[in-house]
Amino acid sequence: MRNRLYEETKSQYISDSRNAANYAPDNQEYGKNRFARRVRSKVANSVKEFNEIDMNKLFKDDILTVDVKVDGETDEYKVKISFGGFCKIVRDQVKQRNLNEVDLRTITSALLLGFNKSDIYVNCTCDDFKYRFAAVLTQKGLNSGQPELRPAKITNPNDDKGRGCKHILLVLNNTSFLLKIASVINNYIKYIKDHYESMYADIIYPALFGKPYEEASQTSIEDKDELDTDVEIIDKSNEYGKTRTQFKQGNLDGVRFTKSSDNKDQVSIFDSEEEVVDDTQQ
Repeated sequence: MRNRLYEETKSQYISDSRNAANYAPDNQEYGKNRFARRVRSKVANSVKEFNEIDMNKLFKDDILTVDVKVDGETDEYKVKISFGGFCKIVRDQVKQRNLNEVDLRTITSALLLGFNKSDIYVNCTCDDFKYRFAAVLTQKGLNSGQPELRPAKITNPNDDKGRGCKHILLVLNNTSFLLKIASVINNYIKYIKDHYESMYADIIYPALFGKPYEEASQTSIEDKDELDTDVEIIDKSNEYGKTRTQFKQGNLDGVRFTKSSDNKDQVSIFDSEEEVVDDTQQ
């Protein structure tokens, strides 16, 4: 993980932003107002909108970096979220449950645990983030995007406006998008395994299972040291997943989720009401 001066979990971002209004309760631009207004924006809700993931960084460095599209009040923005620990959590689950294969449920569980417990790095393309938060988070080593070295002397001179814009707060207070990311990662793993087995054996399998691939792998003329992770290959893997994970009798890839009663944005992977198998056609 990158060098950091501060540590900030998801809950700390939210708490700092909620409490920011205590510094200047009459200023409507401060934290509580941002947190309240987050619900006026919407997070991307289909698998196909999460096709910009650096799979090399994920499986080689154990860092998930993903752009989450947000339909804001005035425009569309991208919130860049980055956190580590996904592969380690998967490896722990593999050992604890003696798994021979990593399925969608395991991937989703690892993402939820990582997102809730790991240090989070954030960025947003909106002006509020650029002019009020980018410099502060760069200084603290928490900016997941382009560093901003110019201090916010006018717009946030005392670093008392919370930890992010309303789009970041919306994403941090939401777990439903992780279900889409889990589907993308699951589709990608299965696609690489079935089409580029040597690359799966050399890069993905050791990251997920913590040991060398135990079977003979089929090499390909297209095999290389780096995973192909551009938008085109991820779109192909999602299309592949659309047919591979369609619900069939006996299919164990289907995972059931439900929204919890106390927070409409939070999703539990253990209570089951809604079947989530594949939604790439959305």
